Amino acid sequence: MSALTDARARRDAGMEAAAEAERRGQPEYAAQLAAAILIVARRQALVHVDDVLPLLTVRPRHYNAAGHVWARAIKDGVIVATGRTRQCRTDRRKRAHKSPIYRSTLFGRATVATAPGRRPPQAAPLPGQIDLFAAAGGPL
Repeated sequence: MSALTDARARRDAGMEAAAEAERRGQPEYAAQLAAAILIVARRQALVHVDDVLPLLTVRPRHYNAAGHVWARAIKDGVIVATGRTRQCRTDRRKRAHKSPIYRSTLFGRATVATAPGRRPPQAAPLPGQIDLFAAAGGPL
């Protein structure tokens, strides 16, 4: 096994350990983060952690707990690394960290073809998110 392969295996094991610890303490965090990544990827061409964090109602206990969710979004083809980074401005714990900027593969694509006269399905609110516009004609 090469040093690079070993390093990747250790990284993946560390992300999984952080994810498991977060699941025990806050089981809703991973689902909420994954949903937020999807929402941002559908509405804009580039995705950065600063775009996703404001949508969350739950914060991780440790900032490394998000790694497996971002890795899953990459593996599932939702986002693609651009090779560019930018400092995180929305989380003081990450202020010295440069976070990746991803390209969305969902932006600009129709999610569901609809027949004339039918409305496309609306994105569901995140777990714990209050829908302030339900009475005004639809979900967020």
